[in-house]
Amino acid sequence: MLTKSIYSYSWPSGSSSLPIPLASLGSTAYLIAKNINQLKNLRFPTPASMVAALAIDVSLHAGRLAYQFNVANQESRDRAEMLAWRLLNLRKKHEYLRVVGHSLGCRHIVEACTLMDAKERPDSIHLCAPALVAPDIIDQIRKNTGGLGRLNTTIYYSEKDLTLGVLLRAILGGQQAIGEIGLPDKVGQDKDWLDPSVKVMNVSKSLGGFYIGAHTDYANKFHYFAHPS
Repeated sequence: MLTKSIYSYSWPSGSSSLPIPLASLGSTAYLIAKNINQLKNLRFPTPASMVAALAIDVSLHAGRLAYQFNVANQESRDRAEMLAWRLLNLRKKHEYLRVVGHSLGCRHIVEACTLMDAKERPDSIHLCAPALVAPDIIDQIRKNTGGLGRLNTTIYYSEKDLTLGVLLRAILGGQQAIGEIGLPDKVGQDKDWLDPSVKVMNVSKSLGGFYIGAHTDYANKFHYFAHPS
């Protein structure tokens, strides 16, 4: 009889939350609307000062993301063997092993699976909003590799994701994460490069948050669009 169990795994990825600068503007607008009577005699800031304030906000949040990204990069490699052993242990206990990762956690999963024999890897791997650029994962999902998972690999992305599309892109020097744009149509001159076990899904229609909260909305909406694998 097939038993189903759910396990969580936490690792030191740098920070637990990444506020988007636009959220600050929304909060400010809300407070102004709530207190408009008291603010009638207040001299409002000039457009130039508002732009400067937003620029400071952007730099602060970008700095936090840069710190988290650098910590996660290092930790994902340093702790990859630990995660690989845990996955091997779960493989012994369960007939079918499915792993779901999000954002920087996807990097950790890729690093761990790279250390594992293809037959020992989780059966199904789901990468939500992966904070990876294509070269980070291409070699693991090329045709005839079998993909990252033993049977299936699914990558979920959304162009609505401002955390990846604005802040992370700045940190990556203009490169775009596959969690924002998906995988490239071709690698070099090869258009038929992707292993057939790998699925790529644009889940923008399922994510809410009006773009601001799209990155974290995977936690609330995953069950709506999860690939049945």
